[in-house]
Amino acid sequence: HKKLTEYQGWPKGIYPMSDGWVPPCYPTEQELMEHEEKMNARKKATLVKRHLCVKEPQLEQLAKREFAQKSEYSMMVYPIAEGEYSGEGDDRSYYVVVFYEPTKKSKVERAFKSAGLALADYEQVVVDPDSKQAPEEKFMWAHGEGEAGEVILSEYEFQVIPKGSPECDDPWGPTHPEGKFWE
Repeated sequence: HKKLTEYQGWPKGIYPMSDGWVPPCYPTEQELMEHEEKMNARKKATLVKRHLCVKEPQLEQLAKREFAQKSEYSMMVYPIAEGEYSGEGDDRSYYVVVFYEPTKKSKVERAFKSAGLALADYEQVVVDPDSKQAPEEKFMWAHGEGEAGEVILSEYEFQVIPKGSPECDDPWGPTHPEGKFWE
């Protein structure tokens, strides 16, 4: 018989109090046991991923939740900062990592072909089933439950730094031109 605090669904914090009291809104032992059984019954899907760059109009089509769900893929999207590799408006570029189950490969490739992209031209890499990267874990559990179609857009812009440039060779990494104002 486990103590309440040993169940994986037990909220971390100050409860139970020294006298054993917990707020009435906290889960009961029965609810915790059911939650733990449910969590242990889940399965992770085996996924593969591909890395590519897309332009704004292509992303608009591919990032629609209904389209991604129907085509059974999920994506991580990283905006590329304006510069040599990315422009404004329709010329805006995004670095995209597409996740899908290997059995859905042709369906996903057809979806990307409809957006004008030949996904088959990019290397397919197996996602480590023991990965601790939050988006990869999230996608493996979601696909395992049949819930593909999530698109996560990074809130940060990424800057492409060419090899051999002073920023690339700096051991501290590149800095933003306005960085001195943020220190």
